[in-house]
Amino acid sequence: MIAIQLFGLVIGLSAVYFSHLYYKKAEFNKAEFIFWLAVWIGFIIVSVFPQITAPLTTYLHLSRPMDLVMILSFIFLFSLSFRNYISTKKQGRWIEKIVRELSMKGAKKKFDI
Repeated sequence: MIAIQLFGLVIGLSAVYFSHLYYKKAEFNKAEFIFWLAVWIGFIIVSVFPQITAPLTTYLHLSRPMDLVMILSFIFLFSLSFRNYISTKKQGRWIEKIVRELSMKGAKKKFDI
């Protein structure tokens, strides 16, 4: 096992541990835990046995399994970034609505005599 595979294994096992920890602290629900568990187990398998991606890398005309991992990682990161952006915008609108409602209630109380 080369050093990068060992490093990938350690990172993957650490991530599985932290996912389990967040699930036990109720910061992840069951679906989120299963999703992240599948992602990290897939990461571990591809890190330790990169040759299993050979048929897919050949079909996609990629030279190395690492190229496939990098492409999938970028797609995954861009997807998460977009989802995070949308979530933040929704929360911003929700907070703005609440602040407006509270300020209008305060203004009505101030001017009602």
